[in-house]
Amino acid sequence: MNIAVVDDNDMDRNNVINYCQQYISDHYPQDKNFINIKTFASGEELVESYKSGKFDLLVLDIYMTGISGLETAKKIRDMDSDVSIIFLTSSDEHLLEGYRVFATGYFIKPLKDHEEEFAATFNHIFPKLLKNRGGITIRVKGSLVDVSYSDVMYVDVSDAHNIDIHFNNKVLSSPMSYGELAEMLLKEERFLECHHRIIVNMDYIEVMEQEEFILKDNSHIPISRRKRQDVKVAYMNHIISK
Repeated sequence: MNIAVVDDNDMDRNNVINYCQQYISDHYPQDKNFINIKTFASGEELVESYKSGKFDLLVLDIYMTGISGLETAKKIRDMDSDVSIIFLTSSDEHLLEGYRVFATGYFIKPLKDHEEEFAATFNHIFPKLLKNRGGITIRVKGSLVDVSYSDVMYVDVSDAHNIDIHFNNKVLSSPMSYGELAEMLLKEERFLECHHRIIVNMDYIEVMEQEEFILKDNSHIPISRRKRQDVKVAYMNHIISK
């Protein structure tokens, strides 16, 4: 799991890092080696290097030199609709604006005076983030590769009868059987078998048409005529549950 802390004040930025690391050590010691925290001194620095899916959680200071945390969040939302955002602030005057970019919560400065609120926010968000970053291990060219659920866009069968796992910027082919991979993926509620030997990650669906799904990268995934009603009901239930 990847977390970005964005604050132009060195002391405040370090305080957030310390609180995050302490929380992780206290509550998720078994996962601490798999949680990475990266820091940025400005919103511009984050936006310039940002790609969709790069981070699972952003902790953004609202008041920064250059573009504010709110402006930064709006730019990030244009690139990534799924990343969780928490704002750092010394005032509650921007609460409404924060919720317009679907902020998960707020940390009030100084953090040492609001430790209970910090813990309550993390107690709410961390289980969801860790669940999203769960994954499977697949065989690729004689090696075992760990794959995060959240990175898989869809799975289908290639002409060579290999299983193709499609990501945002690459495709991995595996000699595993379709049934073997389907058994692993379909345990996760975000995955849906929408056509014969095609499984789609519903988190990547942008538009549902009559006969196909259009994904965020403009991939077109067919919907089985035989299963059409059940597929569409499953997708609507997924949207409602998010």
